[in-house]
Amino acid sequence: MIDLPSLRRDLENIVVEAGKLAQECRRTDFRVDAKPDGSVVTNGDRTVETFLRQELTDLVAGTSVWGEEFGWSEPGPGGVWLVDPIDGTTNYSLGSPLWGISVALCVDSKLVLGAVALPDLNEVLIGARGHGVTLNGSPMQTLNPGPVTDRDLLGYCETVVQHSNGIRWPGRQRCAGAFVIEGCFVATGRYRGLVGMREKLYDVAGSVLIAEELGAEVRYATGEPFEIQPLLADRKIDRLWVIFPKDSGFFQ
Repeated sequence: MIDLPSLRRDLENIVVEAGKLAQECRRTDFRVDAKPDGSVVTNGDRTVETFLRQELTDLVAGTSVWGEEFGWSEPGPGGVWLVDPIDGTTNYSLGSPLWGISVALCVDSKLVLGAVALPDLNEVLIGARGHGVTLNGSPMQTLNPGPVTDRDLLGYCETVVQHSNGIRWPGRQRCAGAFVIEGCFVATGRYRGLVGMREKLYDVAGSVLIAEELGAEVRYATGEPFEIQPLLADRKIDRLWVIFPKDSGFFQ
C-alpha cells in the first residue's frame, strides 16, 4: 500500500530541488539546441530529467520513468512516473518565468500523485488522490462550481482554435506557452478553465491529478471521460479536451 501523504511531502522536496537545478543551469553554461522536430531543448531539460529519474525511482520501488527527454518506458510493478522536466522550454530559454516542472505517478492506469513546480513564480502544487492539493505546503480549497462566463480567462492555443470546428468556447482566450502554467492558473483561480489537444500524457498528468482533486471536470470536449490508459502507449491526445469547473454548463 502506497502512503500517499508521506510521498507527497517527499515529492515536494524533490521537485523543489529540481526547480533549483533548472534555475542554476540557466545561469551557468547554458546551452540551447533544436530537436529533430524543430522544438527547443536545453541542457537544463536533460539535467533535470536525469536528476528526477534517479530520485523518483528511489522514492517508490519498482517504478519506471517515462520522460520527455529520455523516452517512454513500460510501467514497472510499482507504476510509472510521468515526467516533463521543463514544460515551456522556449519560455525558460528566453528568461520568461512562465515554465515549470511536471511529475505524476501512475499506478494501474490511474494517476495517484502529481506535482507541478513553477520555480520562477515560487509556487509548488502537490496533489495526492483522495488527499487533496497543497500550494507551498498549505491545503487548497476546491474550485468554485458554476459557468465559465465571458469575463473569465480560458487557456488554449492556436492548435485548439484550428480544430474547434465551430465550437464557441466561453471566456477570453489566453495562451501562456506552457501547459503547466495554464494548469496551475486554473488550480489557483487565475484561469477558469483550459482546453488542450496534441499533448502527451507526461505533459498534462500532474495538472490533471491536481485539477481532479480540486473538484474540476476533466473530459473530452464531447463530454466523454478523459481516460489515462490509452495515453500510456506514448500517443498524443488526438481530441479536444478540457479542464472546466464542475457545473460549467458546457456539457449538455
